[in-house]
Amino acid sequence: NPEAILQRFDPEDRLKGLDPEDRLKGLDPEARLKGLDPEERLKGLDSATIEAWLAKQKSNNERS
Repeated sequence: NPEAILQRFDPEDRLKGLDPEDRLKGLDPEARLKGLDPEERLKGLDSATIEAWLAKQKSNNERS
């Protein structure tokens, strides 16, 4: 039984051989970013993307 075999290993050992993308499959974006500092969440995004998102948030807040 595969489930019985998997129970012998902790989650870290089960995920060890997977690529990072495979480790995150099935998780919603919120869960993917949980525990990261804001700087880590934004890492890799260019300033234009961040500014566009901020403008959209500001516009949504003004409508509320």
